[in-house]
Amino acid sequence: MAKPVIVLTRASFFKPGWIEEHWPRIAEKAELVLSPHEPGPKLLADVAPADIIFARGFPISRETMQAAPNLRGVVTSGVGVDKVDLVAASELGIAVANSPGNTATMAESTMLLVAAFAKNLFFWVDFARTNTLPNSAQQGREMAGQTIGLIGLGRIGSYVARLARAYGMHPIAYDPYVEPSDLAEMVPLDELLEQSDFVSLHPLLTEETHHMIDAEALARMKPSAILINTARGGVVDERALIDALEAGTIAGAGLDVFEVEPPQSDNPLLKMSNVIATPHGLGQVVEARRRNATMSEDSMLEMIEGKLPELTVNRDVKWRFAGEAI
Repeated sequence: MAKPVIVLTRASFFKPGWIEEHWPRIAEKAELVLSPHEPGPKLLADVAPADIIFARGFPISRETMQAAPNLRGVVTSGVGVDKVDLVAASELGIAVANSPGNTATMAESTMLLVAAFAKNLFFWVDFARTNTLPNSAQQGREMAGQTIGLIGLGRIGSYVARLARAYGMHPIAYDPYVEPSDLAEMVPLDELLEQSDFVSLHPLLTEETHHMIDAEALARMKPSAILINTARGGVVDERALIDALEAGTIAGAGLDVFEVEPPQSDNPLLKMSNVIATPHGLGQVVEARRRNATMSEDSMLEMIEGKLPELTVNRDVKWRFAGEAI
């Protein structure tokens, strides 16, 4: 009996030995096909025999899924599913599962950026390198007593709230899709923007959250406030953020994500002294990658066995392969 076929997109990620080290169970049970092609006719040809697509880096569109008549599932390499057409997947009876193994590291990364701004870290590093004597304007602030506003109180947002409390910060949160929690005081979005010393973004990128931080939202923030985004670049209207930073509407921004990735060299945000920018890399740590790999392997094995994965995102899907093992 032929083995199920799993097509892995962005083949360049998988260095020799990676699959054997991280996916020994799936390597034994399935035929793994590495596709080096970007979205287009060649990728469509590659995915045609797929039972499962492991999506890394590239969008998985309705056309891509329809090109594989036996497709039962799409598994993403991380928590984000914004590059998968979830509406189409549900309509086609295809399960989509994510791999949210980076919760701890992204929460830590958020607090890393918060601490860097609180202590004016980048200024002090520059002073040390240039042998400059600081004056009375160069001073940071304690994190204790500061208010951090969390937009999104899911896995990562909740973890950030716990870390923030450990620093003595006051976490408040806006999330219309979660029940009230003792981790953070739930407030309307406008109140969060107006009250927070740090505004930290943790929503999924959807049509609803696209550009939710626009010029109007930024204008509601304190002039001394810092925006932190470790979620998805599209949550922020980048042009509006650039204007706000240039005008002094807010004091600074810590960004691990951008609307266009990797960020283009001419992006003004990369050259601003009140911005700390990293190229969607703070989540790339050993422990998170191992957890993500295990989660994605578990989901693919469940799909092969005819079980809807525990980490299925489109839970309302009428999965056409339920109970049908390969």
